[in-house]
Amino acid sequence: MDKIMKNTLLLGCGLISGVCCLKGETKPNIIFILADDLGYGDVSALNENSKIRTTHIDKLCENGIKFTDAHSNSSVSTPSRYGILTGRYAFRTTLKEGVLDGFSAPLIPRERSTLATMLSKQGYQTACIGKWHLGWNWSYDENKKVDYSKPITEGPTTRGFDYFYGISASLDMSPYVYVENDRVTALPDRTAPDQQGILLQRSGPQGADFEHADCLPNFSKRAIRYIEEHKETGKPFFLYLPLAAPHTPILPTVEYQGKSGLSPYGDFVLMIDDMIGDIISTLKENRMYENTIIVFTSDNGCAPYADMKGMEEKGHYPSYVFRGAKADLYDGGHRIPTIISWGNKYKNQTEDGITSLTDFYATFAEMTGYKMPDNEGEDSFSMWPLLSGTGKSQRKDVIHHSVDGYFSIRSNKWKLLFCAGSGGWSFPRENDKIISELPPIQLYDMKEDIGEKINLENSHTEIVKELTLAMREYILNGRSTPGGKQTNETTGEWKQTILFYEE
Repeated sequence: MDKIMKNTLLLGCGLISGVCCLKGETKPNIIFILADDLGYGDVSALNENSKIRTTHIDKLCENGIKFTDAHSNSSVSTPSRYGILTGRYAFRTTLKEGVLDGFSAPLIPRERSTLATMLSKQGYQTACIGKWHLGWNWSYDENKKVDYSKPITEGPTTRGFDYFYGISASLDMSPYVYVENDRVTALPDRTAPDQQGILLQRSGPQGADFEHADCLPNFSKRAIRYIEEHKETGKPFFLYLPLAAPHTPILPTVEYQGKSGLSPYGDFVLMIDDMIGDIISTLKENRMYENTIIVFTSDNGCAPYADMKGMEEKGHYPSYVFRGAKADLYDGGHRIPTIISWGNKYKNQTEDGITSLTDFYATFAEMTGYKMPDNEGEDSFSMWPLLSGTGKSQRKDVIHHSVDGYFSIRSNKWKLLFCAGSGGWSFPRENDKIISELPPIQLYDMKEDIGEKINLENSHTEIVKELTLAMREYILNGRSTPGGKQTNETTGEWKQTILFYEE
């Protein structure tokens, strides 16, 4: 335990230094593209056997840094997005499991700084175009029904973004309306029906200008327009582009149907890939490419209901060689494609160190010279030394959180799961009978057993103890980075009492 904490303190020194490596230089634009439920194995540059040829994303890899051990801080949507924007693990909030829906109250309190808040202070113009899924407040009439003619409150424009255009939650969650800044763009004029399978959607109100199949093209067009409008503003911009694809409903437009030769999901991924190509072309045409950082990643792994089994039968594995899928503690749930490109600064670089999506907060803070106070980015380690070529990634361990509220912690090659099964939707699940027959914890050597098949918890009790104590300390300290002790929003609701193991 002491060794882990000592290493973390030493490696975290750059995190709080506030040193900016861009003195005298123009601050780069930042475009952060977040796919929804895209698996690690869906990017052909990361999967030698991929049946989906992601040409433009592969080009990002050729002119960028591809991360082979990057993780979302949760294996489902809402908590991952919270982690990206705040640099903090979402389990520290009231959301201990599951996700929000389209009518949920805001998860990020107004006083909590976000990436957009921080970058605004550093002179950036900020925009969010896409899927929010972090809650806001709708207006209600005297009958306690949503009044779509009135503005929303506590939305993205109160959380650091100068501009917002998008949807409240996932594309299969009502209400199906676009919101621009704080107003619905068209009132609902019908009710969307329930649908199942890869066309999954829940019944609910649908706006007069809303068609599910138009959502991805709409976000793409607006993102390109935003880039073009900011060509000569004299200020750098931060464009957060959280897509609603390839999440269900899986709806490739006509020109993409059948294009992958694999499945509608594969076709949908190719739509995203071409969108990446359009963004890169727009940047180059407007002479903005060299001074724009592009981040491409996913909020979690591929979802089982995207017909993963059917694709695997054809030789395509969305989770690559990793066990599990979206919602799980196994790596298929949270090891995600992550690529950083910055003009022609990088050439086909590979980063094998452990990385978390929470790390972008500290990275962009250090890049722009922002000194983070103790109550910001509590779980964020700066990658700026890696991006600037002055050092390596600072993170030594990472915590994972599943849809059912279970935890795992990874340090170097060791990964400890504080549950008997997947913690999510893959077998063995929480309520499967076999769970009672399995050890209550799992320990895997990720160097020798990347597929998490051989549980070593019985033969390496000292590692179990060390990682358990580290997990306990990270929770009770309200942070996993160096700094003053912080408070979690709630206590006593953790699912595993093993987290509070005493020596």
